[in-house]
Amino acid sequence: MDKKTRPATEAPSADAESEEAARLAAFLFGEEAKETDPPREAPFNLATEYEAARLAARLFGEKSAGSYLVAGRLIRFDRLPVGDLGLLTVGFRITDRPNEKWTRRFNRFKYGDPAAVRAATRTLCAAFDLFRLDANPRVVVSSVSSGQNIVRNDTPASILASALAESRGWEWLPHHVTKDRHPSITRIPSAAERDATVDGVYLAAPIGGEPGLVIVVDDFCTRGATFADIARAIRESNPGWEIQPVSLAKTERAAYWNGELTNAHIPDELDAIWRGDPEAASPFY
Repeated sequence: MDKKTRPATEAPSADAESEEAARLAAFLFGEEAKETDPPREAPFNLATEYEAARLAARLFGEKSAGSYLVAGRLIRFDRLPVGDLGLLTVGFRITDRPNEKWTRRFNRFKYGDPAAVRAATRTLCAAFDLFRLDANPRVVVSSVSSGQNIVRNDTPASILASALAESRGWEWLPHHVTKDRHPSITRIPSAAERDATVDGVYLAAPIGGEPGLVIVVDDFCTRGATFADIARAIRESNPGWEIQPVSLAKTERAAYWNGELTNAHIPDELDAIWRGDPEAASPFY
């Protein structure tokens, strides 16, 4: 992802800053926003956040609009390196910081630890509690493991996808997408070769009905090549449908971010849900 900063612009005046700040507060919280209002964790709306980010960027500069934005309990990437899609995810799996708390948790999930799989499922479902998409998703699908050609119900990605669909009341279509078997891309050192390995391998069946939004779930996202190919397949058989990729975490290297990459954005509520605190219990997680 291109992380170049924008050219410097002239700083706004103090009066202009105050006016813009008032507009931003009113936009985010409504006209009733006052200094005496108690803090609250409000639902996140994607369209609202785009406008808020634009205003914040004018107020505070490039720091407010980096390569990703915190969106409720999730983070959002506007554009993945491969394809034309964005991403919603919980946090980062930081490959050069394996002892970082959330990275350890994500790795335990990746390697199939049953407790970590349950914890990850709870966490992803809870992360969506305060998030509102522009369109109401109709269906949820998941990626297919490299050595398989159909979705199995015991893979981490399918467990995440089915639980998310149930918790939000969306339809889960486990066999809507199929693919050709291919080598595991985790063993391929070249990014270009990894992308090529999953290019053109997916097929998707027609969904039927009016076009809507498909949530595509994978356990981890690195460059977005898998999501891009699933989206290609869905669009070919379902013209007019929109695609929203979702993953538990995005795989990144702290060195690529000059050592500044952290999971500090993940709220305490999700930490408690991962640990399984009774106070954080829900029928769905």
